[in-house]
Amino acid sequence: MKKRFAALLLAGTLAMSTLAGCGGLEDSDVMATVGKEEITGNVANFFARYQQAMYEATYSSMLGDNMWETQIEAGKSYEETTKKNIMQSLEELYLIDQHKEDYNVSLTDEEKKKISDAADAFVKGNSEEAREMISGDKETIEKILTLLTVQNKMQPEMIKDVDQNVSDEEAAQKKMQYVYFPYSEDASAEDSSEEGETDTDTKDEAKTKADTFLKAVKEGKDFSKAAEEQGANASELTFDSSSQSLDEKVIKAADALKAGEMTDVIETDTGFYVVRLISDFDREATDSKKQQIIDQREQDRYDELLKEWKEDTEIKEYEKEWKKIDFVKQGVNVKAAETTEDTSENTEETTEENTEDTTQENSENTDAE
Repeated sequence: MKKRFAALLLAGTLAMSTLAGCGGLEDSDVMATVGKEEITGNVANFFARYQQAMYEATYSSMLGDNMWETQIEAGKSYEETTKKNIMQSLEELYLIDQHKEDYNVSLTDEEKKKISDAADAFVKGNSEEAREMISGDKETIEKILTLLTVQNKMQPEMIKDVDQNVSDEEAAQKKMQYVYFPYSEDASAEDSSEEGETDTDTKDEAKTKADTFLKAVKEGKDFSKAAEEQGANASELTFDSSSQSLDEKVIKAADALKAGEMTDVIETDTGFYVVRLISDFDREATDSKKQQIIDQREQDRYDELLKEWKEDTEIKEYEKEWKKIDFVKQGVNVKAAETTEDTSENTEETTEENTEDTTQENSENTDAE
């Protein structure tokens, strides 16, 4: 989420959907401390409001107008859980910044100028009323952009010692072709449509189709055509023994095959499968798996370092102050700028590689509704 934040900040227009005030929040209020450093109200508010905007843009259509009040677990609303995650992300940015000298990371004069120019553009392009609602003054924006730029420069340093070598054996992927015949225990003749067919097969009907399909393929019929004749589709999947894309029984049976071999009908809780192994080593899928393994190693290393730093640093959160930032009473919308179509499609890649390169390419216009 924080990787997308900088580009969104610089490539969107902000609109306050409800101007309900900040609940008495002052810029100088201390929301949390990370070691001896304070996270003040202005920084927390600005960071939280943009994160809020991204959440609302992504999830409001699914969760509705009352998304922040939705209970996602006993006694905890979506707002509470999200704000907890936002504060944790902000604390991590401060931790990373505090350790930048350990990795000889600093901002160049050019990077500092781009950050300053971006902050000027934001202030110039947004109304005073809207900026007050989100603590969008130049100093605050510069602080956030500095933290994000440091984070983006620190990340490759933090993971540079991760082993990039993955053997074919460790990442090996096989390729299967399979047909699935689902059934419902509730399906019955009473569910018949006007054409006399049920929407869902009974268990017996699905089993008959699977058996008929298997017999046809064994007699030499094309795998895909035989599936179509039974109202099913043949699908392909690359996998290994730990894959969870299909039922465990199906993966286990497929993994035991040799290239060209086919299983008998496999019964699961939801349907019947027939699998044929196309290849016991898929080069493209194996290479993709290698990258996934490297990515996970890098993420694990990044997380380990943050965990170590948290354990070595006293972090305090002031819940009373943090509650003043209310997502229920004050909504925020961020709209992509017309001139940033290419940037918006690759937001994460752009900000991860070089956040500061985007800092003065896009200014924002903010409207209070």
